[in-house]
Amino acid sequence: MAVQRILCFGDSNTWGYDPATGSRFPGRWPRVLAELLGDGYEIVEEGQNGRTIALEDPWEWGTKRGLDYCLPMIESHKPLDIIIIMLGSNDLKRKFGLPAPDIAGSLMTMIEKMSAHLKFYNQTPDTKILIIAPPPLGDRVDETDFAPFFNEYSVEQSKLLAKWYEFVAQRCGCEFLDAAKYVRASDIDCLHMTEEGHRSLAKAVCDKIKSM
Repeated sequence: MAVQRILCFGDSNTWGYDPATGSRFPGRWPRVLAELLGDGYEIVEEGQNGRTIALEDPWEWGTKRGLDYCLPMIESHKPLDIIIIMLGSNDLKRKFGLPAPDIAGSLMTMIEKMSAHLKFYNQTPDTKILIIAPPPLGDRVDETDFAPFFNEYSVEQSKLLAKWYEFVAQRCGCEFLDAAKYVRASDIDCLHMTEEGHRSLAKAVCDKIKSM
C-alpha cells in the first residue's frame, strides 16, 4: 500500500511551543496526528517559531517568511499528498497592524504560488492543501509576556481570520478547518495551545484527513 505523505507547515503552534516553559511539547499535534493515522501515513513536520505568512520581521533576522520558504520546502520534501497550513498568528503582531482580510490575502498569494509550483514544476497537481485557521488570541494577551507584541486590535482581528481563511479555501479549491471549534489559546500566554489542545487539534485534523 502506498504511503500518504502529509506535511504540516506552521509556526510555534505547529512546532509545539509549551506556553508554561517555552520548551517543545513531545505530544505536539503533528506527532499525535501520526499516531492517530497509523500505518499508511507519513507526517513531515515543518513548524518554526515566529514564522509569518509574508511579512519580514526585523527582529527575526529576516528568516521567517513562509512565502520565501514554501517552494524550497516542497522541493525538499516531495512527493507530498497533503500540505496542511496553519499560519497567521505572527502576522497579527501590533508592529504590522494588519486586518484579517490582508493576512488572508497573503495566504492566498502563498497558496497560488504553491499550487502553480505543484502543478507545473513538480507535476503533482493532485496534492491537496488543507488550510487551518489558527485559534484566536486570548482576550488577556495584553496581560501576558506577549503584551509587547500583541494588542486589543490583534485579538479582534484574530477572531476574524477563520471567516477569511474559509473564503480563501473556497477560492483556491482547498480544504478548510477552523481550529477554534476544537481548541483555544492557553490562559498562560493567550497565544499557544496546551498539550491537551494539541491532542484535540490532532484528532480534528485526523478526522478531516480521513474525510478528504
